[in-house]
Amino acid sequence: MNNEPRQVDVRPTKIRQTLRWTVQTLGLFAVWFAFSGHTEIEFLVVGAFVAVFGTALTHWLFAGDQEPRFRHVPYPFLWFVRGFFRSSLYLPWLLWEIALSNLHVAYLVLHPRLPVEPNLVEFETSLRSESAQVLLAQSITLTPGTVTVDVSGERFMVHCLSAKSRQGMEDGGIQRKVAGIFGEPAPDRVQLTDVVTVEQVLP
Repeated sequence: MNNEPRQVDVRPTKIRQTLRWTVQTLGLFAVWFAFSGHTEIEFLVVGAFVAVFGTALTHWLFAGDQEPRFRHVPYPFLWFVRGFFRSSLYLPWLLWEIALSNLHVAYLVLHPRLPVEPNLVEFETSLRSESAQVLLAQSITLTPGTVTVDVSGERFMVHCLSAKSRQGMEDGGIQRKVAGIFGEPAPDRVQLTDVVTVEQVLP
């Protein structure tokens, strides 16, 4: 299954744009409701307004910025079924990795000598689709000890808290898991490059 974006020259239809706005607004409102827990009408109205405003602001700020790069023909329904099944297997693995990383960070913080070795690294990912790259970036950030600092094309810049966090990035396990969801090539190992100059951060 190939998840490589299929480039087209047409802009999204009004129906697709409306559907995207609606799904994003409902998603933001669901997150707001989950964190607030209020069911009073005034809170619901405020939550709905914030969700609509957040969606409109996001599209106003980023409209035309990255969309042409990732514009593609909609994927078939079977692709979503496979992706959902593989994602359901990925989520427990990610939660387990988050739990292990939490223990590692707690050990570093509680250790009398505080044995942290912070470093900034970059690498080229084999993932090509927007969805896979976004999931990889978010998964790295959700795992304690690593933070995705920047993504430019296939180039990722990540801050690692310790040598163990860096080793986890080099192993490439998280990339292989994400690649498995989207049916993309997966690396055996990841070649990390230390970011030591300003030119590397701001090319």
